Amino acid sequence: ITLNDLIFNESNSFHLKILEAIPKEGKIQIGPDNARNTIIEFFDYFCGYCKKIHPELIELVESRDDLRVVFLHHPILNDSSHVIARIAIAASMQDKGFEFHQAIFSIEGSITSQKLQESIIKSGVNEAKLSIDMDKDQVKKIIKLSSFLAGGAGARGTPAIFINEEFIGGYLPKERISALLK
Repeated sequence: ITLNDLIFNESNSFHLKILEAIPKEGKIQIGPDNARNTIIEFFDYFCGYCKKIHPELIELVESRDDLRVVFLHHPILNDSSHVIARIAIAASMQDKGFEFHQAIFSIEGSITSQKLQESIIKSGVNEAKLSIDMDKDQVKKIIKLSSFLAGGAGARGTPAIFINEEFIGGYLPKERISALLK
């Protein structure tokens, strides 16, 4: 997708064009591709509100067959945010992105080196391949693109959420999100 298509082509909603622009490895999705409702969350693994909303989004998608949730990286809080985003994309290259994502957001308390290592093991990622893939230019470019699109959509922090066509910056409780779905 070109920048011109993203901005000026009105054949598809902006939030869906964002998903077209991001490579598969840059998206963590739960729910069917053809769902009637789409929630997109730009997130940072160190964001407390992202951690709070995560299980609520998972509960919503598990309770409805017409919803997909797509998590997109927007690592803005610290250097470690970028490192873990690179690990997550490299895990996606092994089709373990969702498993790693879940493991990180399931951590009790702060993310430490030991808890990060446990999450890598828990998600079933091949660690040797992970070490190679996370330093690839492609991974870094996916993060740059995702953050660029987040900023272009209006994200000034995380979480930043599209509920179908509606953009909301900040945390919303599950009940309010549910009320905005079709």
